[in-house]
Amino acid sequence: MNREAYQASARGILTRFEPGAESGKRFTRDRGIDGAARRVKAYRDVPPAEDGKAHDTKHNPQHNAALCAEHAGLRSPAEHASEQRINFVEPGTEPYAKHKTGFDKIFTSKHHKGDEQALAYSPKSGSILWLGGWSMPPSVFRDVQRELAEFRHFAADYGSAESPQAIADSARRLALSLRASEPRDEQRGLAPSRPLLIAGWSLGGLLAMVLASEGLADGLVLLGTTACFVRQPAESLLGWPPASVQAMIPALREDADGVLRQFRRLMFTKEERRDGLHGLLPEESGWSVPGLIAGLELLAAEDVRSRLPDIQCPVLLVHGTHDKVCPLGAALEIQSGVPQALLMEASGCGHVPFLQKERQTAETIRSWWNDSAER
Repeated sequence: MNREAYQASARGILTRFEPGAESGKRFTRDRGIDGAARRVKAYRDVPPAEDGKAHDTKHNPQHNAALCAEHAGLRSPAEHASEQRINFVEPGTEPYAKHKTGFDKIFTSKHHKGDEQALAYSPKSGSILWLGGWSMPPSVFRDVQRELAEFRHFAADYGSAESPQAIADSARRLALSLRASEPRDEQRGLAPSRPLLIAGWSLGGLLAMVLASEGLADGLVLLGTTACFVRQPAESLLGWPPASVQAMIPALREDADGVLRQFRRLMFTKEERRDGLHGLLPEESGWSVPGLIAGLELLAAEDVRSRLPDIQCPVLLVHGTHDKVCPLGAALEIQSGVPQALLMEASGCGHVPFLQKERQTAETIRSWWNDSAER
């Protein structure tokens, strides 16, 4: 399976984080690069043409939409309507031509005293609040949490919520509670002496960005997420059509298990499914049908793009290059909109870039946070 080392796109700078790094290794960035390079074009990994020649990758929306449909096997709305079961439109399926840049280097590693010893909880590290994706239980993060033993871990469980507002409120209450429980540093005024990181995956990333825009996070980790899930035709490569999300609601009432099976299939690439990654997710979602519907309604309504400039904390994005649920272009959009962002591209990964990459994901978070805390 071609799930390679994470590759970082830091405002136009491509760097690589190699797997198997030991605890404490850190990465560096070239801070002299002009920030104008931040707006990376979202055209990556177009499959090769049958004649062996490269596709034309000019910025032609019709051309790229045609490529998307051709290689994803997408059908017209009429064809979708003719089927009895819900069909997931796969937005932005592999529509990207590889962006080339002259800045390609390996993250440097710096060892710190005590690296050889197992890490334990440290008050200086603080806490991480984990916000999961639609239909996923909090336990999906358990292995990553084990690799980040120096942090305290908390997870929101909103699977039984009955409205979009109830989902958002549960995440906000937990964030506020964690903020209130942290001791205050007198030398720093009212600032907590222990930082709070918020990590959000997919739907949880939307919630995390809202909380960060309100100043409730010292750092933000976004895994396979988007600032706006539902998109109009002009932005079809960045998200889902409204009709696709709306069609899932009655389908959930009729056959929730069937909808969840199809959605889980969509979360992985063909290669990942062949290698059995889909079987590594928790078997039970822990979500009620009203909770699933509330989650879809939140995804259909939430648009945090206007809030991105208000996110003043450091942001780490980890995103699969072959994500069919939240296309890579959505991560590039977030990276362009927030003041402090580092994008790590998980080459060959679908919508769950941390699965079977738990140690690498933890090392990436640790190195990014240590680097951010020192600046």
